[in-house]
Amino acid sequence: MKLIRERGFGRVVDLTHTLTPDFPVWELVSKRPEFGRVACMADNQYNAGRLDIYEHVGTHIDAPLHFDDAGLSVDAIPAENLVAPLAVIRIAERAARDATAAVTVRDIRDWERAHGPLPQGAVVVMESGWAQRVPIPGAFLNHDERTDTYRWPGFSAEAADFLIHQREVVGIGVDSTGLDRGSDRAIPVHRTFLPSGRYGLEALNGLPDVPDAGATLVVGASKHRGGTGGPARIFALY
Repeated sequence: MKLIRERGFGRVVDLTHTLTPDFPVWELVSKRPEFGRVACMADNQYNAGRLDIYEHVGTHIDAPLHFDDAGLSVDAIPAENLVAPLAVIRIAERAARDATAAVTVRDIRDWERAHGPLPQGAVVVMESGWAQRVPIPGAFLNHDERTDTYRWPGFSAEAADFLIHQREVVGIGVDSTGLDRGSDRAIPVHRTFLPSGRYGLEALNGLPDVPDAGATLVVGASKHRGGTGGPARIFALY
């Protein structure tokens, strides 16, 4: 049933991939999800299933605790920080040419020249075209076996530092596997941005369908005690 009602926005865009047992998983830190059936209408008069899912699989949130023992767990992130102005920085043309492309400080400043200063409390996300690779075997993780290197786009360390110290944002997000580029083995963005008390969103979907500026992001984050992150249903409203 689809409800039709008055609301203060015209569109709701789902930024979440459908999680399936074959969703690409970076198995250095996670395992593929497992689904099972525990009841069905024919035998039990109701349907029910079970999920066995690592926290950092599919479209998900990274809590500050993920890289900081003193950081907030996912259940402790203030609710007001999970509803935020959305700023979309598009680097798909660069990423199509170079899988190690990154959001840079220049990209952020170019966005501000076009749309004005980043709103206070915003979430800044990268749209790199990477989401369309999810159904293609091997394309999302993009592992180079010859060099044992993963090649996907993300934020540069300099851009993350700029957002931490010179702008008042609550989070960043990517449509790729990780906040850091796959080739950044030192994972500097995770190691600085999350311990600053902010959160990250990974494996976003649907970003070509939202405007660069003016939308509101709603992060339906998992709320399990002590979590370092978790699956999330994420929406853009505009």
